[in-house]
Amino acid sequence: MTGSVKDRITNGNLNGVNITAEGTSQGTSTDVDGSFNLDISGLSQDQMIKFQHIGYDELLLPLDSLLNGPKIITLQPRVLQFETVETSGVKRKPAIEKDLPQTVTILQAEEFELRAFVDAGDLLATDQSIQVEESLSGRKTISIRGGNADDVLVLYNGFRLNRPYDNVFDLSLVDMQNVEQVEIVKGGHSVLYGPDAFSGVVNIVPKNTKDKNVRVSQQFGSYASGFWNANAQAQLGNTFLSLSQKQGSYKRVFEDLDVEDTGLLTKLTHRSMDMSNRLKGNKVNGNLEFNVTQDDQLFHNKRDFNKIKSQNQLFGIRYDGVLGLLGEIEIAVANHKLEETQGLNSYTGFVSRKLDHNANKFEVRKYINMNRLEWMFGTQMEKSLLKFWDDRNLTNVHQVGLKGANLNRDQFGFATVLKLHSKGDDEGKWLTDLDVSFRQDQVKDYKDNLVYRGNHEPGVDGRTFLDFGENNWNNKIVKISTIASKRSLNKTMAYWVTTGNNVKFPSLQQQISLTDLPPGGRTANLLPEKMKSLEIGINVVSQPADIPTIDQLELQGSFFRNDFINKMRITYLLGMPIGYYENIGHADMMGFEAKMKAKTYGGALVGEIGFSKYKVSDQSAFPFKSTFKLTVNMTAKWKWITFGTRWFQEGEQVGMINVPSKGFNEIELPAFSNYDIYWTVDVNVGPIKGDISYSGRNLKKNDTSLNGLMLRDTRKYFTFSTEL
Repeated sequence: MTGSVKDRITNGNLNGVNITAEGTSQGTSTDVDGSFNLDISGLSQDQMIKFQHIGYDELLLPLDSLLNGPKIITLQPRVLQFETVETSGVKRKPAIEKDLPQTVTILQAEEFELRAFVDAGDLLATDQSIQVEESLSGRKTISIRGGNADDVLVLYNGFRLNRPYDNVFDLSLVDMQNVEQVEIVKGGHSVLYGPDAFSGVVNIVPKNTKDKNVRVSQQFGSYASGFWNANAQAQLGNTFLSLSQKQGSYKRVFEDLDVEDTGLLTKLTHRSMDMSNRLKGNKVNGNLEFNVTQDDQLFHNKRDFNKIKSQNQLFGIRYDGVLGLLGEIEIAVANHKLEETQGLNSYTGFVSRKLDHNANKFEVRKYINMNRLEWMFGTQMEKSLLKFWDDRNLTNVHQVGLKGANLNRDQFGFATVLKLHSKGDDEGKWLTDLDVSFRQDQVKDYKDNLVYRGNHEPGVDGRTFLDFGENNWNNKIVKISTIASKRSLNKTMAYWVTTGNNVKFPSLQQQISLTDLPPGGRTANLLPEKMKSLEIGINVVSQPADIPTIDQLELQGSFFRNDFINKMRITYLLGMPIGYYENIGHADMMGFEAKMKAKTYGGALVGEIGFSKYKVSDQSAFPFKSTFKLTVNMTAKWKWITFGTRWFQEGEQVGMINVPSKGFNEIELPAFSNYDIYWTVDVNVGPIKGDISYSGRNLKKNDTSLNGLMLRDTRKYFTFSTEL
């Protein structure tokens, strides 16, 4: 079979495109004129033919369509080198490709399985831009590029998981058993997912094709931890179904306390159902996906007599593909529920809280692709209700503030992204893009059923409570980016500059905290945080032809600067486990990040070095964030064994605690370095596949603690898995 391959945008001939028949040794490549001659003897009509070039998206086509269709194949150029994962011949690309160019990292599920981590938080900590924060309650949140936990949006298949109460999500809830990949978007340049993503986005993508029948695993390790996972999959025609459950617990003992009954107990049960149906019709051609998750958690701090019990539920439906006269479109509907009870103790007394949240979400996006012009526009709508109750039994404390209320939030957003591609140079190697995005959001908050505490004084506090919870915000986001990319035989390069603004609206928790302040120190309301940002980045991927042992080299680097207006800062009242928030005016942050990755010996040996360095103007606005991080990762595979190690170093962390009559006091956690070791051994008997894994984290002893909780302690885990 003969034919030719061209650039879809420039129509230039492509040299060096690898063309292979999947699962066979038959293959060829295009010459300088883009022409190819492929031997197809012995191949069936449904044999998949793969077209690969380092600077272009992979293309899979059945042989019969090539024989009966046009002999000119066109490939879509990659603006940036986004990693993708391939399963059973189905290619899933990161959704962020539809947004502005920005720094993206893809962590595939295999990395989690090989390292035997407890949860997604431990996996994300391997990235040089991410810091994991573990609270006394056992919750794990992340910061990206030195930002705060509520600056990061966490999504499940594009559905927002952040709690509207405090705008954070606990990553220990995520079950990685049925996860295909984790997409990490760094920086505040995304407009697809709505406002609030000041420092980044994490999108957890479930699998949509079958790779096993049943998999069961059991993990044992430090802190008497024991987690078991079970995942069952079925493929019926074009329908894929996956059911998963994760359950377990672990215990921790506080520093200088040897009695187990005075430690921390964490219990978790996770259930999920993911179903994907590939629709192949004349007018309807796309993927229809259903995602259902439920998480039950119990945190019991026996030392401080604190207990938190919660249930988190998500139900979502998403369609992505061609829909009749509407063409290529994406539609999503979701419901998000959270129920939580908190029993919080301090030396002044006891606080009992109950949260009952329900949110309905709708999103639609339309895509138009005319080769040199790509256009996306869409809307997002969300209607949520938070029923809040906060009962306090405190001694010698003036009981003012809000005891209970129904808080409502209606949010509507419109977003559009326009990508203009140049014709390229005469040789079809250089391509320059101009990308522009615009987003407008309207947020309306309103309240009812207010219940006040016993010392509430209507004449003094009334005005504040009239203003509290009554907001009507309108904000516009505009971003512009230009990118120049070059494709040659064994190398692709991209340079980009992106600038624009962003906004983050005060969460319901932040607004409620105002009612805890004495009348004289209380502000009527909080203002949305605003950010102006600039990022300059470079991405280079090469396949050195003169070094046969090196499969691929990748270099990624970026410089960024963020300027904040009305930046939010949290302060804890003396003796109270509850904080309040305030706008501090102006703050800024700038930083540099770089990563180099090498794949060698057919992927058998992979090495990676990452580095990040940040500078912030006001440490109290970014408490306990490392301004420096260096990571070195290495993974080696040989037959039935995988071995890996990670060495890392983090700079000092400084937090500011506000003490009445004294102002801010500085608390410092020293800089440190440590290393991890992990290995996995495959044990296969007939149709049964299994593996035994070991993961040792922070193997160098470190006694650093905060409030009695060991932060950098050694942890070791063994995992036994089997699948059919």
